[in-house]
Amino acid sequence: MLILQALDVLSRESGTRLDRFLRVRFPSVPSRSVRFALESGAVRVGGAVSPKGRILREGERVDVSALAEGSDWLPVPSDLPMASVAYEDFHVAVLCKPHDIHTEPQRPLEAGTLAGYLRKLHPQVAEIAPFPGLTLLTRLDFATSGAIPAALTPEAWAVLRHEREMGAIVKRYLCVVEGDVTEAFPIHFAIDSNAGETVRVRTGVADPDPSRWTRVEPVRPAGEGRTLVRATIARGKRHQIRAHLAAAGHPIVGDRRYAAVPPEGPGKTRLMLHAEEVTFRHPATGAPMRVVCPATAGFMAP
Repeated sequence: MLILQALDVLSRESGTRLDRFLRVRFPSVPSRSVRFALESGAVRVGGAVSPKGRILREGERVDVSALAEGSDWLPVPSDLPMASVAYEDFHVAVLCKPHDIHTEPQRPLEAGTLAGYLRKLHPQVAEIAPFPGLTLLTRLDFATSGAIPAALTPEAWAVLRHEREMGAIVKRYLCVVEGDVTEAFPIHFAIDSNAGETVRVRTGVADPDPSRWTRVEPVRPAGEGRTLVRATIARGKRHQIRAHLAAAGHPIVGDRRYAAVPPEGPGKTRLMLHAEEVTFRHPATGAPMRVVCPATAGFMAP
């Protein structure tokens, strides 16, 4: 962690946005470190916490109290008693993530993430991909549980990244949704994932890429006017299943971001979304792989 002092804005820097100023002054520092410092109040202009878009003027003083180096974003090796390994060989592993933990660090030196669990089990992955997510091939939201594959060798990492980009790593989720779902249907709405923390679904526009669609099929009624469904995606975007189901009139139970009425009171208040299954081709043999992380009994109970 870099502990820094005051920086004076030079004449050539006048008119520059604050975030751009920091990136130019600290070119070796990751962009996420600049973003985190701004969001956490570690950057002040003239003594006041300032937004990233603040336009600087010559002679102003920028105080940066802390700025994380790249190595500070590597996951801290962690034990996760609730996590497990569904499949493992020399080349690849599939981990089962509990709900309410981060897939990868959201702040410097964060412990207790699934990536930290992977690093504890397989320290070599930090050399293969020295990033916050290491060699994890998919991401799950904090509140979502389920299967995440990880490469364990450089060769497997190269192969599986290509497979991911081609939409060949397919994920199947279990969801408890509001309303009665009696037949299978696809959701092909385009998603604007650059709209902020909450993605925007363009209900009048179909995504031309079928690998970006969400395919939904009913499993059984879940009581209280709800349905247990299975949702399948290939090249999923952030919040895709949550946003798609909400736009289709079937928000996921427990979804505090996309449900019309946030959950409250007794009953299922966790996000009822679980990545039950992942399928892909083995990176060394090419054999088809299907790995399951079973949902908990509490999740499946009507």
